[in-house]
Amino acid sequence: MDLLNVRIAAEPDIARIRQVTSAIAEACELKSFAKTRIVTAVLEIARNALQHGNGGRAHFTIRSDRDLCWLVIQIVDQGEGLPEHADFVKGRRPYKAKSGGVRARGMGLGLTGVQRLTDRFDLDSSKEGTRAELAFKLPSSGEHESELGERIAEKIAELSATDPLAELSRQNRELAEAMAERELLIDEVHHRTGNNLALINSFIQLSKRGAQSEETREAMAQLESRVLSVAKVHQELQRANLSDRIVLMPLLENVAKHAQDAFSNEELDITISVFGDQVSVSGSAAIDLGLIVNELITNAYKHAFAGRRSGRIDVSFEQDGLKNDETIWTLTVKDDGVGLRSEIKPERSNSLGWRMVRAMSARLTGTIFTGSNDGFYVRIEFPMAFATELRLEDSD
Repeated sequence: MDLLNVRIAAEPDIARIRQVTSAIAEACELKSFAKTRIVTAVLEIARNALQHGNGGRAHFTIRSDRDLCWLVIQIVDQGEGLPEHADFVKGRRPYKAKSGGVRARGMGLGLTGVQRLTDRFDLDSSKEGTRAELAFKLPSSGEHESELGERIAEKIAELSATDPLAELSRQNRELAEAMAERELLIDEVHHRTGNNLALINSFIQLSKRGAQSEETREAMAQLESRVLSVAKVHQELQRANLSDRIVLMPLLENVAKHAQDAFSNEELDITISVFGDQVSVSGSAAIDLGLIVNELITNAYKHAFAGRRSGRIDVSFEQDGLKNDETIWTLTVKDDGVGLRSEIKPERSNSLGWRMVRAMSARLTGTIFTGSNDGFYVRIEFPMAFATELRLEDSD
C-alpha cells in the first residue's frame, strides 16, 4: 500500500522526512526504541541523497508478506552513483567501501550503521543515481493492511494540519519547481522562436533574390525589414535574460541599421541618426516600437527623397516638456525630404503600413501627430509610465 512521497530538495525537506517517519512509526504503535531506530536510519540515507545525490525522493509504503507486515522506505537520488573505487558487499556482512583500509567518505559513510538498524536493506547504484530500500518489521496485531494504512493517513493529515511551517515549506517548494519549469519552457519557446525567425528571413531573402520585378523586390525588402525588427527584439530579450525589459536605444539603432541595409543602394544614400534618453520598455512594447520605427523609415525611403541621391532621417525617443501638467515621452521619426502639403494626412491612410502604425500606437496608449517642417515628421506621444529611465549603472 502506497502511503506518500516526500521530495528531497532542500534542508527543510529533511525535517519533513523526520516528522513523517516519526508520525508513521507512532501510527504503527512502535515502541520508543523501534521508532528511534527507524527515524535514524531513514534520516541517514535521506541526508546522503541531499548532500551527495543532488536530491531525490522518499517513498513510504506498507507491504504484507505472509503473516508479516513491513514498513518500506525507498529513497532514490539523482546523483552520479557511488564512486567506482567503492566495493560494497551484500549479504549479512556490513556494507563497506574499500579505500586503503579506511571506510570511504561520501555516499558510503553510515551505510554499515544503516544496515544494522534495518531489518532488511538493499542498495543499487549506477551513474543514473542510487536507490536505497529500508524495510522494518511491524508488530503483528492481526490488523488488516488497509486499516493500518487508514490510521497512518489520518496521522499524516494531522501532521500537515498542525505543522504550518512544514506545509509552507512544501508549498514554497512546489512554487519554486513550477517557476523553474516555467523558465525552462520560456527558454525553449525563445529558442524555437529565434530559429523560426531566422528560417523565415532566409526564405524572404531567397524570394527577393529570385524576384523578377522591382515591385516584388521592394515588397520583399519591406517584409524582410519587418521580420528583422521582430528578430532583434527577440535577441534583446534573450540578452536581458528574459527579464521582459529591453533597453530601447540599442534596439532602435539596430532596427535603423537593418532598414538602411535593406533599402540603400548606389542611387540613394540615406544617413540615419538615432538618439534619445536611456530608457527601458517592456518586451511587448519594444516589438511594437521596433515595427513602428521600421515602417516610418520605410515610408521615408519610399516617398521622401524622390529625385534625390542623398538624405537624412532622424529617429529619437526623448522626454518632453509638460503636457496637461504631465511630462511625456515622444518618439519622433523625421526626414529632410520633400515634405507633404498640409491638407494631406498620411496617418489616415488605409495602407498596411499606416494601419500597423495606428494599431500599435493605440495599443501602447500613444497619440500620433504628423507635419511638414523642412521635410516630414511623425511624432508619437506616450505617457510617462510607458518607459523607465535607466540609472547610470544600468546603462554601463
